[in-house]
Amino acid sequence: MNLAPHGLSRFADDLPDVGGFVTLGEGGTPVVELHHLAAELGLERLSAKMETANPTGSYKDRVAAISVSLARDRGYRGWIATSSGNAGLAMAAYGARAHLPGFLCVVSSAPQEKRLPLMPFGIGLVAVDGVGDGASRAGGTQLMDQVRDAAEQHKLFLGITANAFNPEGMRGIDTIGYELAEQIPSMTHVYLPTGGGGLLASTARGLTARSVQAAVVACQPSGCAPIARYLSGELSRPVVDRCETLISALQLPHPPDGQLAVDAVRASQGWGTHTDDAAILAAQQRLAETEGIFVEPAAAVGLAALLTDLDRGRIDAGHHPVLLLTGAGWKDQNRFTAQAARIPAVDVDGVPAAIENWIRSR
Repeated sequence: MNLAPHGLSRFADDLPDVGGFVTLGEGGTPVVELHHLAAELGLERLSAKMETANPTGSYKDRVAAISVSLARDRGYRGWIATSSGNAGLAMAAYGARAHLPGFLCVVSSAPQEKRLPLMPFGIGLVAVDGVGDGASRAGGTQLMDQVRDAAEQHKLFLGITANAFNPEGMRGIDTIGYELAEQIPSMTHVYLPTGGGGLLASTARGLTARSVQAAVVACQPSGCAPIARYLSGELSRPVVDRCETLISALQLPHPPDGQLAVDAVRASQGWGTHTDDAAILAAQQRLAETEGIFVEPAAAVGLAALLTDLDRGRIDAGHHPVLLLTGAGWKDQNRFTAQAARIPAVDVDGVPAAIENWIRSR
C-alpha cells in the first residue's frame, strides 16, 4: 500500500501553514522525454513537464489548492478572483471541494472551452469586457482594483494568481521548481510561458530554494511581450499599452509580477524570447503531430521560443532544455472549429475508398 502524501502536502514544511490541505490530487506531474523533437532539432535531450495532468488541466490547480486551504483555515466567507479561464476553473473546483462559495470575473474573450466547465460549480460569474485581447492596461488595472476592494469589504479570499495580490497562494507554484529539481537535475534551461509573470517568478523561486542553476527563459507572444521585450532592451519598463495577441491567458499588458519575473530571469542568467501568434500555433501543431501531446496555444509558446532560440544559436546540442506545458489542449480549441467542419462525410459504402485514399496519401 502506498501511504506517501499526495497533493502538495509533501512540501508542507516549505509552504504556508494552511491548517489542513484542500486537495484534488494536484502536483506530482510527470516529465516526458520528447525524443522525436529532440532528434529533429539536434538536441541530445528535450523534456516536458506535464502540468496538463493536474485535476482541472493546468498548473493553476497548485495555486488554488493553497489559496482555498488558506481561505478555509482563516475563516473567509468565500473567495473572489479574475481569470481568463484556467485560474477560475481551478478556484471553482477547489472552492467546491472545501464548500467555499466564490465569485469570478472572467475575461469575456476567454474561449468557450474555458467558460463551459465553470457552469457545474455554482459560482457567481460575470464576463468582463475591456480586458484581454486588444484591451488597454487601464481596464485590467481597474478590474484588479475593484476585485481587491470587494475582497476586503466582504471578507473574501483574493484568489488572483499573482504574487502582487496573493503571495501566499502563489507559493503553490514554487512546488513546480521543487519537482523539477527532483525529476530533471540535468536541465540547463527552463522555458516558461509568461503572462503576468507569476508562474515564472514562483517557479524560479522554487528552483533557487533547491539550489538549481538552470537558466529561466520568459516566453511570450510578440503581440503582448512586455517582459521579454524589456529584457531584450526594447522597452524602458516591462509594460505595454495594449495587447495585440490572440493567445488566451497571455494577454496582460501590465503584468502584475513583471518586475519579479525580470529579476528572476536575470538572476538565473536567462533571457526573454517572443514569437508571433502564427509560430505559437505552429508549435502547438508540431507538438501534437510529433509527440502526441495536445496543449492549449499558451502552453506551446515555450516550444515556439525554443525554436527561435535554436535559430539564433542560444541553445546548442549539449544543452538540456525543459518545456513547462501549462494547460491542456481541450481548453482552447477555437482554431480547430473550421477544420472540424471540413471533415469529409461519406456513407457506409464510401468508407473503403476513403481508407484507400488516405493510404495513398501517406
